[in-house]
Amino acid sequence: MDEGTLRQRAKADKRAAAQRESVRDALIDAIWEAADEHMPQVRIVAAVGLTRERIRQLCDADYRERAMKRRGNRGQE
Repeated sequence: MDEGTLRQRAKADKRAAAQRESVRDALIDAIWEAADEHMPQVRIVAAVGLTRERIRQLCDADYRERAMKRRGNRGQE
């Protein structure tokens, strides 16, 4: 294994991690939107495959506030 290949794989890993984070944020935004539009939790659970407890946690106002702060801080790291 040479140094160049290691660099390429490290960069690919960072890109993939950023993409996963972006996709996760988009899913959480969609869950928030569905909840804000009064979609029943049971339907959200069925659509996304998370537990009802996890949906409840994600939709909690305190969680939402912390998540938005974390998102805002990402660009400053």
